[in-house]
Amino acid sequence: MRLGSAYAYCKPSQKVGLKLDLLRGLPGYVGHATSRISRLDNQDSYSIKMMRSWPNVYGSALNCSVFDGHGKKGAQLSQLLAERLSSSLDRREPHWSKQDLKGLVEEYARRFPEGNYWKQKLTTFDRFYDKFIRNCNSKQELLLMEEGDTTALAQNGGRMIFDKMGNIIDKIALLTELDRLRLFYGFARFDLDQCCQLGTAAGSTASSIFLYPYDVPNTPTDEGKQDDSWMISHSGLLKLIVTQVGDSKIILCDQDGIAHPLTTTHHASSSRERRRLSLDPSRLDPDAFGETRFLNNFANTRSFGDVAGKPFGISSEPDIFSFLIGNTLHLPRSERSKLPFNGDECFLALVTDGITNQLADQEVVDLITSTVNSWGLRKATPQFVAEEAIKFIQAIASKHSDNATCVVVRLSNWGNWPNVDRTGLQRETKLMNAQSNETKLN
Repeated sequence: MRLGSAYAYCKPSQKVGLKLDLLRGLPGYVGHATSRISRLDNQDSYSIKMMRSWPNVYGSALNCSVFDGHGKKGAQLSQLLAERLSSSLDRREPHWSKQDLKGLVEEYARRFPEGNYWKQKLTTFDRFYDKFIRNCNSKQELLLMEEGDTTALAQNGGRMIFDKMGNIIDKIALLTELDRLRLFYGFARFDLDQCCQLGTAAGSTASSIFLYPYDVPNTPTDEGKQDDSWMISHSGLLKLIVTQVGDSKIILCDQDGIAHPLTTTHHASSSRERRRLSLDPSRLDPDAFGETRFLNNFANTRSFGDVAGKPFGISSEPDIFSFLIGNTLHLPRSERSKLPFNGDECFLALVTDGITNQLADQEVVDLITSTVNSWGLRKATPQFVAEEAIKFIQAIASKHSDNATCVVVRLSNWGNWPNVDRTGLQRETKLMNAQSNETKLN
């Protein structure tokens, strides 16, 4: 099991500021652990970094990602993503435009001429751009709700929130067209230029969060860019951007200890992915494990790499969601219900399918909260609970279980969930069954 240690240091300045190295230095706020479990090697990777130029133009932003590699060079690709994807996006002014993105799609069409996916995307490019980049927001995509349920647009009391000073907060317009363009173009450019160079033997998922304060000063400063103290002491709302490629998961725990999935998986069994790829459901046959695979080979319909599937629609086009979360101290009580999760959330968990294949979303959340409840806040830091989550997966794993990675990000209401374990019996049953199976084998 790969684990991290830590340090944090004050930057040399007359003003008080804090600059963090999160992989080595803040176990009380971000925890991380990974294990190969039953596999010969570990193809999972993860990254935890502070971004200085984007998406927070006024200061720093926390970026956490998990990557699940597959294929002979899967570990190499997931590590490449962990080391370089974040920095490829963290540029002050890339000046990418709609025409740049169209030109990139043309590059894909030339590079992968065997299928019709990229040619068709060029034909419908203007419609695609308007829907997913110019006019899109996290509520309009409706990917986390029942597809086609337009009533979700008006849920939680409308889009406008008023703080105690009467300032208006638009909970939907958290990303600009240029933000979404940066993500679409940045992912696709990185995929084509770097990931696809590894050939047909490598692919990887990518699930990421970008977290930073909603309330910002009037003008950006170099001083603010280097100050990460909001991670420790912020008492306001936060912007949360989530991007998804593949089937790793990001789960939020609200103030009541309830799990909320922030991502959807990109599998051939998804009706939305079948429409994107123009797949005939009657021609999709499950494999020996009951899973439907794209082109009889790929578990995921979106990924980095996987060159053999690129001509037919396997792409790194991300789903993009944005949420307003965080401390509700400065909001009137009547306004808090307008937040998507009612504010004062407890933590975020980023996990690969080595965990989600074994545990449901609520089980993941309950495993973390029950660990804190049992050990206490002083002992059970995010680092401690991430390690304990991996140990639990090791305990219930079979000989075929996949690599497992867990990243836990502490939010403002950490530790204040109800002392209730909703899925304790299910987890105990899984543990007992695993021990029973091991006894039989011995």
